Amino acid sequence: MIQPLQPANHLPDPTAFLLSAYGVVNTYTSIEILRRWLFIFNNSLQKKIRIIGFSTDGDSKYLRAMRLVSGFFGSLPHFKFIEHQEAFDLNNMAQWPWFFLRKKQLFLFFQDATHLVTKWRNRLLSSTAQLIVGQQFITIQHVADIIENSNYTKLDHGLNRSDLNPKDRQNYNSCVKLASDNVLSILLDGADTYGTYVYLRLLQMIILAYVEKRTRIEERLQSAWCIVFVCRMSWLQNKQSKSTTASTTTKTNAKSKCFFTKTAYLSVELNAHTLLYIVLLVKQKQLPREALNVYLFNSQSCESMFRNARSLSGTYSTMVNFTAVDFLRRSQKISLLNSIKCNQVSQQDDDNILSFPIHHKHNRNNNLPSLQNLDDMDQLNVEKIISNAFNQAIELTANLGISKLLKERKIFDLNSLSEYVFQELNSSSRMFDYSIETVDDDYDEFNLEEDEDNDKKDIMDSYSDDEEMKNNLFDNQDDENNYNMMTVKSNFSGIKIYDHIEPCRRDAYFRIKINNSQKYVQKQSACWLLTDNSMRLSNDRLSRVIETGRKES
Repeated sequence: MIQPLQPANHLPDPTAFLLSAYGVVNTYTSIEILRRWLFIFNNSLQKKIRIIGFSTDGDSKYLRAMRLVSGFFGSLPHFKFIEHQEAFDLNNMAQWPWFFLRKKQLFLFFQDATHLVTKWRNRLLSSTAQLIVGQQFITIQHVADIIENSNYTKLDHGLNRSDLNPKDRQNYNSCVKLASDNVLSILLDGADTYGTYVYLRLLQMIILAYVEKRTRIEERLQSAWCIVFVCRMSWLQNKQSKSTTASTTTKTNAKSKCFFTKTAYLSVELNAHTLLYIVLLVKQKQLPREALNVYLFNSQSCESMFRNARSLSGTYSTMVNFTAVDFLRRSQKISLLNSIKCNQVSQQDDDNILSFPIHHKHNRNNNLPSLQNLDDMDQLNVEKIISNAFNQAIELTANLGISKLLKERKIFDLNSLSEYVFQELNSSSRMFDYSIETVDDDYDEFNLEEDEDNDKKDIMDSYSDDEEMKNNLFDNQDDENNYNMMTVKSNFSGIKIYDHIEPCRRDAYFRIKINNSQKYVQKQSACWLLTDNSMRLSNDRLSRVIETGRKES
């Protein structure tokens, strides 16, 4: 789906429309996603449309592609994004230790806030995770006690027992109820419930920063970065709990106690950096002020289109899935209907137009406070807002015992804390990809399936003149290969098997022989090769039903 930007005083917020649809299997890679983005970007430029960025639902492959393109602790040496003539460039930006994003970006990225909100809630409802923030426990039982407490009525909290159902994983309305001011005030006044209060307060800030339409831009920035700083403060505690454990089981338990997952944390960081980047671009007049409507930058339009296509099945139909061809056929009907609605917006005085009823919840208000008084964007003090966000994070975590640990490490101020987290992420979470850029203006949309030899070209090309380095790549290992695998395949597409690897990544690979030829296999791929039976069900729903039927029979 593609979401246009349009002046707010001209027409209602423009509706997203279908750009393309395709069917895929789960063997695509992050580089293939990246090439699809480049294809869309380059072809849109030919039609004088400048794509600002992309948004997805937190999928690991898409998140990896986002980090590689934006340089957010990721590197693509053979892709020259920042050299593109259309790349954004933050001129004369101050050197902020707490800002980790590059000054030059070809396009920007958002993780869908609605999915991030539901992920935040689902971790709270998990039966296996025992969440801790500082010295306080985070548990859904605190909220359940509010519902069961006879001293409170539904008027006090507005919750139902169904709002705590862990099986309803996409219940966004439940997230809004849990993060309401009424629930937060009850938790704040309770005994030993402060950890749950902080967790749900961060959930409320995510909604205010990225989902709520009426949030002012100053509040968006402060809420987004307050979440980031609370997570950064908790990073040291999480790292210390892992470093003091010896066994794998104990480390797994320590990981389950962290109140945020790695994906959620990186999504929070990436969203906050992108939000600030857009604000700075608007201040420098590189983007229109309508770009500050960040509630439009999500993947919910994709979800809505799929739900609408599914609703065309008929009243008595039991079909919940359909083919890609059937989806395209249904989407054409939806697009035609949307086209009729859009054309009639400019024909309000015509008596012969069709009238489409609109639910009162779907009425669009263009006079949103977030876009008011933005003519003086030059007066927006970003550093002051970030400082207020950090002070707010300090205030939130004051009763959690985190401050003592930070003071002991002498990283209690904004700059030292951010530098510490940057060093940790740069050493433990940085990723590299040495794929070759092959996309140009004449790139064929249907030629994405290239030979794996081109996609994963020898990543030691930069060391081609240094044969000694290649020969001594694994000088600490035994020269004999005791494991030789024979196969009729010559192309290992989709499997992390290489002829050469970079010396700094040798700890993540095994050296084996395949068809009497030396190869390097990534550890995860080696585990997959040596596993005969998989205990995990397929992601396909029909396969799950078939699997259940076999067990019952």
